[in-house]
Amino acid sequence: MNSLWQDIRFALRGLFKDRSFTLLAIAALALGIGATTAIFSVISNVLLDPFSYTDAGRLYSIQIREKARSGDEFGRSFLSSPEFLDYKEQNHVFDRVIGVSRDDVVLTGTNEPERFDGGMVTANTFDFLGVKPLLGRTIVEDDGKPGAPPVMVLSYKVWVRKYGADPAILNKVLTLNGKATTVVGIMPSRFAWWGADMWLPTELTRNEPTDNRRFFFLLGHLKPGVREKEAVADLTVLSKRIAPLYVKEYPKEFTLGIKSLAAGVVGRFKSTLYTLLGAVFLLLLIACGNVGNLLLARATAREKEIAIRASMGASRWRLVRQFLVESFLLALGGAIVGCFVAHFGLKGLVAMIPPFTVPDEAVIHLSGPVLLFTLGVTLLTTLLFGLAPALHAVKTDLNEPLKNDSRGVSGGFRHGRLRNMLIVSEIALSLLLLTGAGLLIRSFFVLRAVELGFKPDHILVARIPLPDATYRTGEQKTRFFREVLSRLHALPGVVSATETSTLPPYGGIGSNIDISGEPHNESWNTIFQMTSDRYFETLGIHLSSGRGYTEQEVYSKRRVAVVNHKLIQKYLNGADPIGKKIHIPTLESGPDPIKDAWFEVIGVVSDVKNQGIQEEPMPEMFIPYTVSGFAGRGILVRTAIEPAGLLQAVSREIWAVDKNIPLTNTGTIESFIRSNSYAQPQFGLILVSVFAAVGLILVSIGVYGVVSYTVSRQTREIGIRMALGARIGDVRRIVLTMGLRLVGLGVGIGLVASIALMRVLKSQIWGISANDPITFLAVALVVVMVGLAACYIPARRATKIDPMVALRYE
Repeated sequence: MNSLWQDIRFALRGLFKDRSFTLLAIAALALGIGATTAIFSVISNVLLDPFSYTDAGRLYSIQIREKARSGDEFGRSFLSSPEFLDYKEQNHVFDRVIGVSRDDVVLTGTNEPERFDGGMVTANTFDFLGVKPLLGRTIVEDDGKPGAPPVMVLSYKVWVRKYGADPAILNKVLTLNGKATTVVGIMPSRFAWWGADMWLPTELTRNEPTDNRRFFFLLGHLKPGVREKEAVADLTVLSKRIAPLYVKEYPKEFTLGIKSLAAGVVGRFKSTLYTLLGAVFLLLLIACGNVGNLLLARATAREKEIAIRASMGASRWRLVRQFLVESFLLALGGAIVGCFVAHFGLKGLVAMIPPFTVPDEAVIHLSGPVLLFTLGVTLLTTLLFGLAPALHAVKTDLNEPLKNDSRGVSGGFRHGRLRNMLIVSEIALSLLLLTGAGLLIRSFFVLRAVELGFKPDHILVARIPLPDATYRTGEQKTRFFREVLSRLHALPGVVSATETSTLPPYGGIGSNIDISGEPHNESWNTIFQMTSDRYFETLGIHLSSGRGYTEQEVYSKRRVAVVNHKLIQKYLNGADPIGKKIHIPTLESGPDPIKDAWFEVIGVVSDVKNQGIQEEPMPEMFIPYTVSGFAGRGILVRTAIEPAGLLQAVSREIWAVDKNIPLTNTGTIESFIRSNSYAQPQFGLILVSVFAAVGLILVSIGVYGVVSYTVSRQTREIGIRMALGARIGDVRRIVLTMGLRLVGLGVGIGLVASIALMRVLKSQIWGISANDPITFLAVALVVVMVGLAACYIPARRATKIDPMVALRYE
């Protein structure tokens, strides 16, 4: 024990003496360990343990997909009330089932109407999820019975934001959707079921009218011992029995699957997190390689010291232990600093995570398992970059260094194979990281350059949740929007305004259609938008033939339609559609149904993105919003100034028509596109690019260190060469060739590995190939240029060696 303490003190003195080496090694390790720990913390909290619900790992939802698209990530997870009850009562795999749907909840009786996200839940929800209230009580079975007094449970975030965490709000009566509703409970901060602001009980019944059925998300708890495959098999049999009862809800050929609650919430963000984990793991390897190289160079420089200690009786194990103690102290320092890097890095990482990508219930922090992981990484790095240099330093003939000068030739430029191997590995790993970053950057720029088919700039968006009690029919909604649009057009700074049923470029109202005189056997899937006459003008959509509908046609409820090119190509083989009639059966059912929903095509517009940025547009048609009260509504306002500057004025005009109408989801189309389509890929590429840049810096330091160290060790040899007639260019070429040989080998290995491994990024890139030659070439050039710069400085220094001084270099 005494000798170990001596080794520790000796190691601390040596590390303090060589402070630049110590700081560089600790910084490299801290970056690798800190980044890895931060990313692992996010994965642990978001993917492995995001929910505080009882037995959350066995909570699954149902997904019904069209068979032709069974590989899609998404499917129908919402079931009508009677359909929900059929699955609940007839399945053999769930021992408990709950349902939830989201609805607008409008609070009135205050200064301004305020809209909240309401979770309409079955009465057994809170018992199912197993989370106790912070204050008061939860919803119980009696609250869901017909005639029960209206109650609601408030979320923690709304309790703090709106009511200042005042416990006096408990048992207060609020006016929600026109009903006096009692606040019976407040949930803790980590309860955020369905992302709702408040939860209200609802009852599911089989006797709901077909045209007014509600749809609920079904979440079931798998019985103990039931596996996913067994559950899918049982539910598939059940779905085949149920489907004929709900013909309109099921494709002719469909598959049924189940999805865990965590997978359903996190979705595609999971692949982003795993990509980042792979990136930081590569960064950790680069950091370890860099530190290993530094230790190896230091061990080589201490050959004479080691030989003297051995000649004085030190055993090989004592010498190896000395190196291991030094490397362990470095690893410990790297781990300690890495924890600080992880702590502050995690805060920045959480702030950068795009909204709506992780469960609201997830609490991301440095937990115990993550800290244990850090200690494990520390131990691994100790063995990795401590043992190898130690063994290399003592395996040679220890008598040889005593015969040579401390700065001797030691074999010229041919020595240092292990150092060279580490540098080649670092370069290859760095090229892997840079290639991944390059592909993500190229993909992002391709994504940003996608032609939307409309002009998204200077468009203010607002969703207007009209209460069903007063705005159920098309006539009622028409009166409201007609006056609102008239007022908005009179506002200074407004260029044009329109009503809309959905927000472009994110979908529409789905329906099968029929076209007069065009027989077909398969379903013709289409989406439609319900708009006012200035929709195309407001969005800047090009009308390619025919005409749009007029204001008079809108307010006379004339059944006319404008279609896109995709519909013509897919269902009419490119034939002229003007004068054709299209049947929309979806409008014949649901709220405010209309009879014989046939619409005459009067115009054709260019294709507009309507399934997000990355997907091809679907066949689409546009009809006057006045024909039915079907679906929710909003407004789009094109402005001559910054849209945000008109939000208050637009709000005032809407409240002048009806003071009880709140505005929600306000913003601009550009902001919604950034949030929904650009934020997640941008998050991934920024972090991977940062890791790649750090890796490249570490590699450049490593290459510079190896070449510079070799030059310093070969001062006498260089002097002899120059004394014998070697020119400056010859010496520079020797040094550059030595360095670039390592760079070239590392680039070659890295390119081969990149071609093999970049397929894992396939889900993260779009618009380019995973083996994009432009990216590979650009990355290879960057690494070569950085390697050349790292080699050039010591090469230039070598040419300035005075031969006479070098020959006396003893």
